[in-house]
Amino acid sequence: MRINRIFLGCIVCALLSFDVSALKTVDFYGKVTVSGKGLEGVPVTDGRQIVITDKKGNYKFTSFDDTKFVYITLPDGYAIPYDNGSNVPTLFKRVPETVNAKHRFDFELTPSNDDRTDYVLVIGADPQVYFQDEIPELKDEAKDMRELMQSRYAGKPSVGICVGDVIGDILTEPSLFKPVTDAINESGVPFFFAVGNHDVSWSKDYSSQSKCVFESIYGPTYYSFNFGGIHYVVLDDVLMMGSRYVGYLTERQLKWLEQDLSHVQHGSEVVVAFHIPAFSPEALRKEWGKESSHKIINNRSALVAMLKPFNAHIMSGHEHYNENYVLSDNLYEHVHAPMSNLFWMAPWSWDGSPTGYSVYEVKNGRIANWYYKSVGHSPEYQMEVYPAGRNRQHPEAVVANIFNRDRTWKVVWYENGELRGEMIPFKGHDPNIWDYVVAHEKNFKHPGIGADLTEHLYYAVPQVKGSTVRVEATDFNGNIYVQEISNSN
Repeated sequence: MRINRIFLGCIVCALLSFDVSALKTVDFYGKVTVSGKGLEGVPVTDGRQIVITDKKGNYKFTSFDDTKFVYITLPDGYAIPYDNGSNVPTLFKRVPETVNAKHRFDFELTPSNDDRTDYVLVIGADPQVYFQDEIPELKDEAKDMRELMQSRYAGKPSVGICVGDVIGDILTEPSLFKPVTDAINESGVPFFFAVGNHDVSWSKDYSSQSKCVFESIYGPTYYSFNFGGIHYVVLDDVLMMGSRYVGYLTERQLKWLEQDLSHVQHGSEVVVAFHIPAFSPEALRKEWGKESSHKIINNRSALVAMLKPFNAHIMSGHEHYNENYVLSDNLYEHVHAPMSNLFWMAPWSWDGSPTGYSVYEVKNGRIANWYYKSVGHSPEYQMEVYPAGRNRQHPEAVVANIFNRDRTWKVVWYENGELRGEMIPFKGHDPNIWDYVVAHEKNFKHPGIGADLTEHLYYAVPQVKGSTVRVEATDFNGNIYVQEISNSN
């Protein structure tokens, strides 16, 4: 679906216009406390405006009676609050449908005992569970996370974000939100959630109505929190347009984000998470006319401008492949492969990335390292190398699929121990997922879905028949990954 940008802007204005004079004003007030004592400097919001608690922890502001939530930005050094043992962080209070002219909401926080100078961020994309019988596989991924935290990161704090499409079809299976959330949280990692296009109702006409089910479980669709020296912002970039959607950040949300970031020190680390990516491979090639409005944020320039003063990492999903964009010295977008692989029909996604999630190591308020973690494999497993004859595009070549590469990676190859040079990048099909689809697609529960082209493939033509080939890949952070194969058919 491609839509002219000017036409899109007109549609968006028409969809989002409303008469605030028809709304009644409401005064919200309350207090943020720790052990009964007021906490100064905590941002409190209704999703339109942000106010800061005073020296006694008090806040107040005037809003409207259509306000759904009053919520806080969690300060650093405090435990993530949960309500009644739920698996959903509750930084919010729900506003009742009938609200008085004045309404009070108080927030009680608890100091954290964690040392967050060295911790782990986990990003999971697109669980997209359609059926109850897919839950056990999701639990296997959560188990893999838990075992990784207990072994490689024992004793370190962690936090996670699911970047949308929690479930597959809200119209037929909205009840899956809770079991999916419970399954993910078996990891032991406290997860926050973003809304995806599969998490909204396509039967509603406006975005404010289409996300009611999601909001009834997870609260507001955009919010922020602080953890371990990083300011995290979760945004909602799914704009419903009748029975269709586009990637778009509403004006109300952008105004809120501008206020939110005004309280963050310039030069510090900011992580922004949402579902639909901001950028695309076409954008990096400046092929603007080839971008699809439902695959990118159509007004991303406003977001990029706001992030310019910070060292920012964008976390997104939606596309069901791994891709990374080094956008500038201080802006990087990570597009994450799905936890649901090929919609729970194969062990790989359509780009050949194995089932998995992404891990980010944070030290002293900066993301210091990251990698893609394939379920059942060690963190050192960052590529699959195929002997000559396996790839359709280059049957004469050894081919490497480097799951999470970006344009800065250096990929070289050795033959029988001799350095041959850099491998050549190309766009093609990963052999594992291609062969699997050919063999099994007649039994797929979602017809018409299969392998797709990916840009993270590399090839090299061996000079010696039956030689041993070693591929050595160096990532953005200087980590070196190696895989060796015997090139014999």
